[in-house]
Amino acid sequence: MAVDEAILETMGQISSQPTLRLFAWMPPCLSLGYAQPVSDVDRAALDHFGWDLVRRPTGGRAILHTDELTYSVIAPLQEPRVKGSVLESYSRLAQALLLALQSLDLPALAVETDGPSTRQTNPICFEVPSNYEITVNGQKLIGSAQARRREGVLQHGTLPLFGDLTRITRVLKFSEENLR
Repeated sequence: MAVDEAILETMGQISSQPTLRLFAWMPPCLSLGYAQPVSDVDRAALDHFGWDLVRRPTGGRAILHTDELTYSVIAPLQEPRVKGSVLESYSRLAQALLLALQSLDLPALAVETDGPSTRQTNPICFEVPSNYEITVNGQKLIGSAQARRREGVLQHGTLPLFGDLTRITRVLKFSEENLR
């Protein structure tokens, strides 16, 4: 993700081109959105599993990066695919993701939604879809978050490929055990 930030910093240069990166993680890593408190993390449990911890320059809630594909789109502000508001650019980038998933015969959707109130209190990204995030049968399939700077736009997203999505709950703190 530091590479994404470095590319974002160069987007203000005249010759900068939009960049798409696809990557995976080894070892597994818990990433927190830029505003998520690190107090959400059980550091002892994270150490026990040998998982790393990073803070994303983009927003959103915690993601356990393992058994998944992460993407980043970085572009200058004038790039038509990211121009306009956050929601406008989310919608356009979601359309590209939808085309890819529909070519795999997945009944994927991306809709504008207010999202349930649990979004504010739940530390897990994949628990509740946000606007224009990709869902299949009502469940979030691709979580995305965006950062905007004077130089350009960075959007991160992740697509779980296999494995147990509940593993993330082992390294996060919850106010009540039944919420885990």
